[in-house]
Amino acid sequence: MAENEEYYEPDILSVTDEDGNEILFELLERYETDSDVYVAITRYYETDEEIVEGDYEVIILKVQNDDNGDEYLVEIEDEMEFEQVSDILMAKVEEKYDVEYFEPEQ
Repeated sequence: MAENEEYYEPDILSVTDEDGNEILFELLERYETDSDVYVAITRYYETDEEIVEGDYEVIILKVQNDDNGDEYLVEIEDEMEFEQVSDILMAKVEEKYDVEYFEPEQ
């Protein structure tokens, strides 16, 4: 094995849904403003079959803190805020992973 080979080690987030189920996500990118933090994540797949069958939808969420200072993720409800943050994060994801963002028509 060559010495200069780089291994990709994803940043994994464990998220507990409303039903108490743990779901693993890969952190693709993080964007911070003076007052807010946003993340672009996608479902993390472990098995070869899951990797091949996965849809790799990118999810843009806002990071909030509870009263104890613990972080949790929420949807961005303001459409203009979402569009601005989404454009920034997706541009970062495209550059970092050398992929092209596909936005489905609605």
